[in-house]
Amino acid sequence: MMKIGEFEIYLKVVDDHKCPHCGDELSRRPRRLWQKAVSFAVPLRHYNCQSCYHRFFAMSPRWKQMKRGERWLRVAATGVVWLAGIYIVFRVLFGVLYAIMS
Repeated sequence: MMKIGEFEIYLKVVDDHKCPHCGDELSRRPRRLWQKAVSFAVPLRHYNCQSCYHRFFAMSPRWKQMKRGERWLRVAATGVVWLAGIYIVFRVLFGVLYAIMS
């Protein structure tokens, strides 16, 4: 398990849909937009336990079924999209700053 901020990420698949804390049934949580973008490159699923209210991410079972080439292609495509987004944001920002300063 890895903890990033308030999020716990289990680097293994939760096949049986049982909570790692209490062993009760899990339900999937809806993902936010940024979580959907990240899960395209690294398919994480957001789980919630109804009994102990434990929230965490775990690897999708599909990730193991994908071929290595498909995994790398998804990671590379996500990197390109993120870089293009950063480029657009900076281009707009510098365009606005240039317009203000001239």
